[in-house]
Amino acid sequence: VATRSGARLLSRFNFRAFPIPTFRKTRQTDRMFYRFACLAVCRFAASLSLVTGLLTTASQAAEAPFELKDGDRVLFIGDTFFEREVDFGRIETRLTVAYADRAITFRNLSWAGDTPVGRARASFDWNKSEADWLVRVKEQIGLVKPTVAFLSYGMTFALEQGRTGISPTEQVAETEKFKTNLGKLMDAIQAAAVTNSNRPVKFVLLAPIAVSTRTGPNISSSVAAIQAVAQSRNVRFLNPGSIELGLTDDLRSRRSPDGLQLNESGYRFYAAAIADLLKGQAESPKKLLEYNEDTTEHLLNATIKHKNELFFHRWRPANWTYLFGFRKNEQGRNSVEIPKFDPLVAEWDAKIGKLRDLTKQDSTVVKEVTDLLAAEARARRTEPQAQQPQAVPTFEVAEGLEATLWAENPSLHKPIQMNWDPQGRLWVASSELYPMIQPGQPATDTVVVLEDTDGDGKADKHTIFADGLVVPTGVLPDGRGGCYVAASHQLLHFADTDGDGVADQKTIVLSSFGTEDTHHNLHTLRWGYDGHIYFNQSIYTHTHIETPFGMRRLNSAGIWRFNPDTYALEVFTKGGCNPWGHHWDQYGNSFFSDGAGFKGIYHAMEGGTYFTYSDLRREGESISPGNYPKFASLELIHSPAFPADWQGSVVTCDFRAHRIVRFRLNEVGSTFQTQELPDLLRSTNVTFRPIDLRTGPDGALYIADWSNPIIQHGEVDFRDPRRDKEHGRIWRVAAKKGAGSPSLRPVDLVKKSTPDLLDLTLSANGWAQEQARVVLRQRGADQVLPAVKPWLAQQTDPRAKLEAVWLYEAYERPNDALLGELAAASDGRLRTAAARQLSR
Repeated sequence: VATRSGARLLSRFNFRAFPIPTFRKTRQTDRMFYRFACLAVCRFAASLSLVTGLLTTASQAAEAPFELKDGDRVLFIGDTFFEREVDFGRIETRLTVAYADRAITFRNLSWAGDTPVGRARASFDWNKSEADWLVRVKEQIGLVKPTVAFLSYGMTFALEQGRTGISPTEQVAETEKFKTNLGKLMDAIQAAAVTNSNRPVKFVLLAPIAVSTRTGPNISSSVAAIQAVAQSRNVRFLNPGSIELGLTDDLRSRRSPDGLQLNESGYRFYAAAIADLLKGQAESPKKLLEYNEDTTEHLLNATIKHKNELFFHRWRPANWTYLFGFRKNEQGRNSVEIPKFDPLVAEWDAKIGKLRDLTKQDSTVVKEVTDLLAAEARARRTEPQAQQPQAVPTFEVAEGLEATLWAENPSLHKPIQMNWDPQGRLWVASSELYPMIQPGQPATDTVVVLEDTDGDGKADKHTIFADGLVVPTGVLPDGRGGCYVAASHQLLHFADTDGDGVADQKTIVLSSFGTEDTHHNLHTLRWGYDGHIYFNQSIYTHTHIETPFGMRRLNSAGIWRFNPDTYALEVFTKGGCNPWGHHWDQYGNSFFSDGAGFKGIYHAMEGGTYFTYSDLRREGESISPGNYPKFASLELIHSPAFPADWQGSVVTCDFRAHRIVRFRLNEVGSTFQTQELPDLLRSTNVTFRPIDLRTGPDGALYIADWSNPIIQHGEVDFRDPRRDKEHGRIWRVAAKKGAGSPSLRPVDLVKKSTPDLLDLTLSANGWAQEQARVVLRQRGADQVLPAVKPWLAQQTDPRAKLEAVWLYEAYERPNDALLGELAAASDGRLRTAAARQLSR
C-alpha cells in the first residue's frame, strides 16, 4: 500500500478527517509514506477488513473452482446479510444462472442478529443454555437437508465485539468462543444433512460486508476469526468486500440508509462477486458493477423471490406460540397448515428449473409465471369490498358529544392502526389476512389513505398507498408523502417518488422483530415530541436488530425509540404484557396502555421495567387502581373540540367491553394515578371493536373500529368462519354541531411558514402540535433553528422553551443554555422535563 494508489485507496474511506498527503517519489518519502500508511491501515481501514481483503483477494481468485453439483441442496444461514437475501434473491439468482445446467435447490434459514448457536431464533428459550438454542437450529436445518452450506455470521459478531465497555481480554475470549460455536454449527449442519460418506457437506464461510458508516463496527477481528475457522476446517472462505474495495465510487451507493446492510445494488454486486470467487475467476470490480439484468433474469429473480416468500412462511411461521409453542393446546389445530407450504415451494422450484437457463427458457413456463405474478399483483391491489351489510351500532355518548360515521368499507377494511399526516389525511394499516396467511393465499393487506376533501365530516376519497403486505400492525406517515409500516418481522419505509399518491419504492428499515404472536408484533408507531419514532412490541415477541451503533435485543414486551436519520435504536421501556398504546402529555410525560395483564395504564418512565419483564430489578407499578383486562391505544385529550375539564384526560379503547374509557390523571408524588370517569362512548353491539384512536385536524377524536365479533385470535380457531374479513369503520366523536362549530376542512401544514409552525407547537389542538413538529423536523436544522431564537423572544407561554429544547433534540443539537433555563423554571413540570432531557 506504500504507493500513490494506496494513498488514494485509503483516502476513500475517510472514517476520520485524516488527510492523505502527496509525496514526491523518493526513497525517503516512500519510507515516510510506508510508516504513515501502516498507521492509517491499522487505525482506520481495519474496520473494512482492508488488510485481510488485500491479502486474500488474489488467493481467493487463485483457488480451484468451487463446484455446485447437480442435485445439490444449498443452505444459506446467518444474520441480516442472508436474511435480507430472501427479499432480494440476488445471490441465489446469480448462482442459479452460473450453474444453469444443474438442478440445484436453495433454501434460506437466516435470522437477523443471529449467532452460530441460534441466539436470535431461541425465542422463549432465550434464557436457557446455548445447547438449547442449537436444538432449534438443528430442527430447522432438518427441513433443508443441505449438501452445501453458506454461512454468514460476521456482522453480528463484529457488532457484539464493538459494544461499549467490552475489555480486550473479553474480546479475545469471545473471539475464541465465536470460532468454537461456528464449528459447532458446522457439525450440526453435517449431522442434520442427508449425505453419504462420498459426499459430505461442503461449506463456504463468508466475511461480513465492507462497512460504509462512521459509526459501524470494526470488522477486522470478525474477518480474521472466520478465515481462521475456514483454514482449520479446510473449507472455502470468501471475502467479497475485498473486491468491492477496488472500486473508486462511494460504498454508500450500494448500502441501505443505515450504511450497515446492502440495498438492491449492493446485493447485485455481492452476488456477482460471490459467483466469480466461487468459480475462481478474477473479474475486475468495475466489470462486476456494470453487470446488468435482462428481462429473462428479471423473471427468474421474481420467481425465486416468490419461492423464498413461501418457504419463509414454512420454516418461520407467524404465531409460533400458538402453532408449536406453549399455547399450542389452544390453537394447535392450525399447525397442520404449515406443511402445506411444502408442495407450493416445490412447485415454484420446478418453475425455477425451467427458467434457470436464460438462453432457452421454457416459453410455456415463462407465460405461466408471468400470468401468475400479474394475477397476484392484481389481487394485492384489489379495492376493499364488503359483500354483506353489517348492523350499525348504537352508542351511548358522553353529554354534549356525538359520534358520527367518518369512513367505512369499501373505502377501507379491517383497520389495525391509523395516523394522520400534516395534510390532514388519515393513513390506515388494514389486514384481512389476520391472524395469519394461509398456504397459497396472496398477500393482500394494505395501507389506505383516507381524505375528507369537502369538509362535510365524512371521508370521500381513499387511495391504496401500499399493498402486498402480511398483517401490517402499524403505519406512520413520514411527513414527506411516504410512510413507515410495521409488517411481519420488518419495519419498512414506502416512498412515492413520482407524486401519484401510490408507493413505488420500498426500503427495509429494520429487521428482525419477533412474530411469535401476530397481535404482539411490532405496533403503535408514533412520532414523539422529540422527533424520534416510538413503537411497541408485546410479551411473546423476541427481537434482535443489527444497528450501526451495535446489537439491540429485547426478549419481551417494551417500547422502542428510533432516530430515522442516524438509525440509533434504543429500548425506551421494558415490560408490560401487551402495551398497545403510547402517548404523552404537554410536558413529555409518557404513558402506555396494556392490552392484557389487568393493569390498565402505566406511567412510562424511560429505562423503566414493568410487569412481565423477567430481569427487572424493580417493577414500575400500574397507575390504575382497579382491574382492567384489555386496553388498546391511548390518547391524551388536548383539543378545543372537548370541554375544558376534559383537557389532559386519558382515553383508551376497551375493545372487549365495546367502550371508550376515560380517566383523569392526578399527580401523586413523582408519578401519577388515574381516576376512572364516565365512559366517553359505549355500545352493546358486539361488532363494535374499538382498536385505535387519534385526535384529528378538527380536534375531534377518531376511532378505528375492527368491526368484528371475534376480538383477536387467542379465543377461537384461526379459521373460525365467524371471523369478519371485510368490514371496518372509522368513527368521529366531537361536540355536537352548533353555531360556531370549527371547520372540518383540513389545512396543509407543509405550506406553513417556519414561524407559523413554531406557533402551532403551542396550539390547543394536539394534531396541529404533533404535525407541526413533524414538518419542522423534516425541514432540517439549518432552516429551522435560526428562526427559534427570535420566535422565543416573542413568546409568553413558558412551554415555548420546552418545545424549542425538543426541536434541538430532534436535530441532535442540544442547547445547554435553554436546558439550564428550563432546569431553573418555577414550574416543576418544566424542571422535570429538563431533567429528562439532560439524562439523554
